[in-house]
Amino acid sequence: MSEALWKVMTDSGVDVADMLIFLPSRRAVRTVEKMIAEKSGGTAILPTLVGLGQGVDGDEEDDLTVNAFSNTERVTVLAKLLAADANVGSIANALPVAHDLVRMQDYLENEGIAAEKIDWGALVDEKYAGHFQNKAKILGILSSFMPMYANGRVTATSARNQDIRAWKNVLGKYKLVIVCGSTASVPATADLMVEVAKVPHGRIILSGKIYGRSQDFELNTNPYNAEWKFLQRLNMGQNDVIQIDVGNSVIDFMNVAFGNDCTRMDVNTDLSNCTLIECGREAVEAQVVAYIAQQAVQQNKSVLVITPDAAGNQRIVSALDACGIVSDCSGGVPGTMTMPGRALLNLMDSWIESDDNSYDAIYADANANLFDTIAIIVDKYSNVFMPQFNPKDKKYVAIWTAIKDVSDALVNTDMKLNLTDARAFVADALAGVSIRDNMNDDAQVVVLGTIESRMQTADVVILTGLNDGMFPAQGYENAWLPRHLCDKVGLPSPDRKVSLQALDFMNLSCGKQVYWLRSTVAGGVQTTESRFISRVVARHGNFNKDTDIVQNVLNRDNVEMRPLDYSIPTPPPDWSDVYVTELEHLIHNPYSFYARHILRLQVLDDYWMGVDARYFGTLVHKVVENATDLRPDALVAEMDRLALEKMSVGSVMFHFWHKRFLEIAPVIANEMTKLQNSVPEIKGAVNIAGRTVRAKADRVWDGGVLDIKTGAVPSDSQLEKGNMPQLPLEAYMLQQGGFPIQTTQQSKTPVMKFLQLKSGDVRIVPYDEQQTQQYIAAAIEKVTELFNIYSAGGAGYEYRETGDYKYKGYDDLARIKD
Repeated sequence: MSEALWKVMTDSGVDVADMLIFLPSRRAVRTVEKMIAEKSGGTAILPTLVGLGQGVDGDEEDDLTVNAFSNTERVTVLAKLLAADANVGSIANALPVAHDLVRMQDYLENEGIAAEKIDWGALVDEKYAGHFQNKAKILGILSSFMPMYANGRVTATSARNQDIRAWKNVLGKYKLVIVCGSTASVPATADLMVEVAKVPHGRIILSGKIYGRSQDFELNTNPYNAEWKFLQRLNMGQNDVIQIDVGNSVIDFMNVAFGNDCTRMDVNTDLSNCTLIECGREAVEAQVVAYIAQQAVQQNKSVLVITPDAAGNQRIVSALDACGIVSDCSGGVPGTMTMPGRALLNLMDSWIESDDNSYDAIYADANANLFDTIAIIVDKYSNVFMPQFNPKDKKYVAIWTAIKDVSDALVNTDMKLNLTDARAFVADALAGVSIRDNMNDDAQVVVLGTIESRMQTADVVILTGLNDGMFPAQGYENAWLPRHLCDKVGLPSPDRKVSLQALDFMNLSCGKQVYWLRSTVAGGVQTTESRFISRVVARHGNFNKDTDIVQNVLNRDNVEMRPLDYSIPTPPPDWSDVYVTELEHLIHNPYSFYARHILRLQVLDDYWMGVDARYFGTLVHKVVENATDLRPDALVAEMDRLALEKMSVGSVMFHFWHKRFLEIAPVIANEMTKLQNSVPEIKGAVNIAGRTVRAKADRVWDGGVLDIKTGAVPSDSQLEKGNMPQLPLEAYMLQQGGFPIQTTQQSKTPVMKFLQLKSGDVRIVPYDEQQTQQYIAAAIEKVTELFNIYSAGGAGYEYRETGDYKYKGYDDLARIKD
């Protein structure tokens, strides 16, 4: 198509600046810009290039005309009306029906059908099933109500069609006007093409090579059905179309294969440029795409991948990423699958499941504004979102915009939402968003849908999803009217999509090297090969079949077995800084220290696990660290608040935790009042045996250190042997001036304390100067011994069996049960 366009441009003799060229999409515009620049030696004055759907004033098709009746508001008001019907019952049930109604109304508008002028009751009379009659009543009510509600505002579909038709008024400003690559399947586009064809300086470049029997073209499934109808409007036929020779291709065979003239035998059946690959399942199909692309890129070839559905697009992009292949992908990630989308829906689902009323309070504070409610939730619950995300990330702007649009529509329709309805609207808004990366002109692999593939080509073309129902996809089956009534009203045939995709298949199969891919099983169900392939087979097309590529992909999973290495890990001597909490691992289980400190492996929390003792400890530490009001009841209130962010008021866990809070608050209040001049959560360091030991102490003051334990404190025996060195080493840091606080002579002979918050035994466990010094000496001796063994001595980090769960987090890596 690009070559044909260039020929028409150069043969015209018209200056490029005086040309107006209409193309199927904005991506096609980018492609033609590059083509013209390359043909012109790298730099060129460009003609006026327009993606169909772009207005005369330059507005893109995604931008609504001022005062337009947005699809979001249309869906919202329809959902409100439908939810009031007892047969629908809820917003969640109403939203998909509302979308279907909007889709049908758009089809009517596209075809120029005035829905408000149709007598729906007379059209669907008593001859038809009751459910069709009920639907006709709804159509009648909405067809009269929606224009009144819109109050003069036009829909997005109407605005786009007006923008396309408005170009008819400016054709005279140019010396050459070309429409290239459009199928004339959309009435507004067809109207524009008719006007272009009528002017002397107008040119229409049709896709494919229309040739065959007129009775075939009249079939809704024929690839040239839309082009034939366009030619009929001009009182023309196929013989009036001039063929542009752009080299040899298989288009003549395709025309015969997709026609119904069984007498035609004089056709070259050589399809050696095409290769069919059948895969066992969709995941393998995506991996085969990546394999072919990888081989092509290594040969410095460009690759065009065509995928007919969003899920296939995501699978293919993931497979390409896994192979380290940079691709330019037209499909994006649905908003529901982004991190903000998943986090919001997960939180709202958890509230629904636990009967949590947090939403109601926030919604009331936000004056029943959904967007403001979501904004408060994002700010307030950022630390509990699963997964975590950065709300300021620019790539998520489309998500917040979609939620804002829904929120504005809800205000306009005066709707108030409970949590379940809010969740339904948020999910619906997210589903309508697609997060896309910017076009990457340097990528050697491009992944596109069938519509965006028009005007595109590459050295290697890969068509995927070639199963019936996928490629070709099923057309729009109108659930509101019987099919013959749809024809009577003037709605397009559901087969129109088959026709358009057939033309895409034919054109794309004319590439130099083409792969046809399909999965024999999809979603656990056996598939049927695309009727497009069946037509090629029926006409005895001689294409290649490849099984080696699939086998090569499957062989990647057959990894050669290697015996496990059970030897003790012995890395190079480690003299890096080490925290006192990690030294406990080195003492009790050296392998745990190796995995945690040297390999830097962190054990991830199980997403499905609820709150446990670790969170209890974190919660208490946080309250003690940040407390400004040390009254016991204030401490309990703050601990309750943090706990209720993770659990509901009626949960058994909260009941027991609240009792613990009541037990520990008076002791915390009393001790923290005594230590009001202490510094919380302060970092310190000291050198022991040539290695820096670091700590983050719970509390430090001139003359002492304190550690908070929500369980039992170390025994005297453990402290005497240096086996629990954390608090003694923090005291040693204070003694050596290792904390950034002002100290006096008191800190030369420090004391240490444990604040034990163990259930049933809440108390302060103090140690005087003499005991503290004894434990400091034991800890230094133990740590020095360990550094001499592992850092200086280079000993291996052996696994030691221990009953303490704290040191067993890496048991699976140690393979102790093998």
